[in-house]
Amino acid sequence: MSNNSIVQISDTHLFGDKNRKINGSNSYQNLKEVMNHLLALKRKPDLIIVSGDLSQDCTFESYQHLANLLNTSGIKYYLFPGNHDDVDVINKVFDFNWIKNRVDYSFDFNKWFINVIDTSVYPEVVGELSEDQLKNFEKSLSQNKNKPTIVFMHHHPLPVGSKWLDNYILNDAEKFNSIVKLNPQIKAVLFGHIHQVFEKNIDGKFYGSAPASCYQVLPKAEMFTIQNLNAGYRSIELDGDKFSSKVVWI
Repeated sequence: MSNNSIVQISDTHLFGDKNRKINGSNSYQNLKEVMNHLLALKRKPDLIIVSGDLSQDCTFESYQHLANLLNTSGIKYYLFPGNHDDVDVINKVFDFNWIKNRVDYSFDFNKWFINVIDTSVYPEVVGELSEDQLKNFEKSLSQNKNKPTIVFMHHHPLPVGSKWLDNYILNDAEKFNSIVKLNPQIKAVLFGHIHQVFEKNIDGKFYGSAPASCYQVLPKAEMFTIQNLNAGYRSIELDGDKFSSKVVWI
């Protein structure tokens, strides 16, 4: 079976104004560079997933910029909101019918099952999953238990060792992680939000973040500290039922 590849882009933090910077980075130019890099690859990814914090100012124009860059790539994509995103505006640009704080969905990707779970509680910074969301998550896993599975979310479900960031971890992460643990078909839990690379294997499952496409922050820091790194993304290879991934810096 041929490999299938997914690229996870995260935390694009776009503004309506393409020239506006956030913490010294031009988020629009950075995302454009990421997309150009993907289009120049000998083998383009089969799928792009943008894992939240799509916009910084929630303007119609910021989401329009994202739509334009994704649509002109010709690569199939999915996206979901982070804590900075206004679903009502996303709906207008992408013509979705999303419901705020409940943008949970799943889909088959070749022989894999991809489960997207919405941790955002707009306009709060922290992440949360309702009892309903967790119930539906369990149900969708049990209905697809014979398929190797990847879960995508925005907030980190494990502490990353940065005091300030771990204040904004997923609330009730234990409940989520216990569901993950009980489902051996889950190969990976992938998230954004933390603007840095985090990787950990727990009970044979890979937990990992994608770096931000806008700016990075220093790992294991007591307080918010910018790290002078370029944009990056996570590249995922699926070979049969085997998952592997690496971080690519632009």
